Amino acid sequence: MNEPLPAEETAVESQPTALIPEEPFYKKYKIHLSVAAAILVAGIGALSHYKNERVKAELEKAIGEYQQNLLLVGGEMRYDSLECSGVIWTDCEIEGIRLSMLGQEQLSIKKLRLGDVEEFEALKAFSEGGSVDASVDIEIEEIALPKPMLAQMVAENVSNAFQQSTLEKLSTMNISIEGEIEGNSALIKEIEIERFAIDNAIMPIEFSMEARDIVSGKPDSMILENFSLSVENRAVSDVTYESVKSFMTLLSPAEQAAFLKEFGLKASDMGDKTKASEAINHTIAKRFEADLAVASGMVEKELIRAMVAMLRGEADEIVLRGENKNAHTMGQVQNFLLQSATMGEKEAKAFMEDKFVIDVEAD
Repeated sequence: MNEPLPAEETAVESQPTALIPEEPFYKKYKIHLSVAAAILVAGIGALSHYKNERVKAELEKAIGEYQQNLLLVGGEMRYDSLECSGVIWTDCEIEGIRLSMLGQEQLSIKKLRLGDVEEFEALKAFSEGGSVDASVDIEIEEIALPKPMLAQMVAENVSNAFQQSTLEKLSTMNISIEGEIEGNSALIKEIEIERFAIDNAIMPIEFSMEARDIVSGKPDSMILENFSLSVENRAVSDVTYESVKSFMTLLSPAEQAAFLKEFGLKASDMGDKTKASEAINHTIAKRFEADLAVASGMVEKELIRAMVAMLRGEADEIVLRGENKNAHTMGQVQNFLLQSATMGEKEAKAFMEDKFVIDVEAD
């Protein structure tokens, strides 16, 4: 038979056991989530590395095939490095690209960035007639053309009176392209150029547009939803000054005096570039203004006014914008513009208001 416990021990046992404070619910799960997040990040990092290395290997293979094909026609392409990175999308950068033909360098690029490289596989399908829904994101840093080619381009498109200093300003430029395309080569359902920019030391250009229903061989059926084109005056005065200065070297002293008189200048004034540039630009602006009276179409008139403002130093940028108001095709828009060219400016603006509005701004 058990003996009864002492009164003191019975009293102790009868007291409620002290509760040990438990860790709050959210703290427990905060620890668990932190561990899970660390594992997830490590896993994503490993997968991204694998994906990027796979893309890099495929790109190296494609470049290698291009290099081999180029060798067959006497060309050569070299580059310094190729790296790919990214978590969700893979961007690749190729540095130090040099392209030559028959031993003569034709093109050099400091850095070429291909954004979301996987999309380029879809674009390859597009070139082969397949349907795609893909995006384009390319940046080219410091692209340099050979000087003989650059001089030929300048002579054909701008003026044949450029000095070496002007060519030097155009010796390198940066190009970037961002856009999306849906459809195939026979019918492009939609195309959007979010940004196409040519950055150079004289007049940077930036262009964007949205269009749809582009049928192969039928450009007039395209519907241009909107567009924007901007040009910036970075060193236009250098171009005009060097053109005049260069042309002077072809003239005799007497002919130089007569030529410079048109700009209100003397031969001695050409030593002051700022003064000479201002006089030259103002003279060119007056000639543009004289063309206003015979210019046909409100858009042409507005562009002339914008160029005058830029030459006079009153504007640093010209922006041309267009917006399609009722899904008109390019053929229809061209006809509307031809009709409006026969009208006065106010009448033409009213006529185009519900068709295709084009604005020119000079800031």
